Amino acid sequence: MNIYHIPVLAKEIVEFIPQNMEFFFDGTLWHWWHAEYILNNIPTIKKYIGVDRDYKMLEKAKKRLERFKDKIVFINESYANIDKISNQLNIKFDSILLDLWVNMEHFKDPSRWFSIKQDWPLDMRFDTNQNFTAEKLIKTYSLLQLAELFQKYWDFSEKYSKFIASEIISKRKKQNINTTFKLKNLLKNLWLNDKKISVIFQCLRIEVNQELKELEFFLEKFINFLNKWWRIFIITYHSVEDRLVKQKFKQLVDKWLGKLVNKHVIKPSWQEIKNNRAARSAKLRILEKF
Repeated sequence: MNIYHIPVLAKEIVEFIPQNMEFFFDGTLWHWWHAEYILNNIPTIKKYIGVDRDYKMLEKAKKRLERFKDKIVFINESYANIDKISNQLNIKFDSILLDLWVNMEHFKDPSRWFSIKQDWPLDMRFDTNQNFTAEKLIKTYSLLQLAELFQKYWDFSEKYSKFIASEIISKRKKQNINTTFKLKNLLKNLWLNDKKISVIFQCLRIEVNQELKELEFFLEKFINFLNKWWRIFIITYHSVEDRLVKQKFKQLVDKWLGKLVNKHVIKPSWQEIKNNRAARSAKLRILEKF
């Protein structure tokens, strides 16, 4: 199955990468497209560190980027472990990139079980070696834990979050909620529209993969593994993610550890959004380390 993930804001990233960069850390290699674009446009790169939690994606990237094999190091790991990766390779990085969107293959390939448009097991794992799935989450989380997810990850009100959570718990006592459509139908019966249903599933995916916690861990330590006068690029698509990045960058600026390269977020042009609807909510923030 040929499924293509279009890189967002790739041109803008290359424009802001300083000259003579040698060591690049790509914490979300995904479907290789940013990597291919950057390697084609930045010839000074000596080592491109391609990191991905998803082993299947990493194997596909290896085939796609075969011609750059002398420059790329592929690592099956979470970007949150940048300290471990840096120590293993005994290098710090000139540039760091995180693209926090989900690879389109996770939604369009039926074997991945991410899309809510078809009925399949409630899974939603990036790393299929982990045991925790969306089904286990629905089965084991308490009312307060579920409600907190909907509040924290998408700013639902406390009252509304508890209502949805209580209905899920009531339903799971009578039926095993183990497929996409079982959960989707439950939410439809609560008069949630398609947009809100998608948001609930997104909250589950974020929790299953610990996406916000991984971002928080990374933000606390990345500055120690970025070389001075070099830059980090983070693309967010979610208001909570963007708030975390914005706050951390501000803290680093206030401590005189870095400066904002772009005072206002960089967003895709209307033309890019027209060609790739997934880009419409993208925001790029760039920090340069002092």
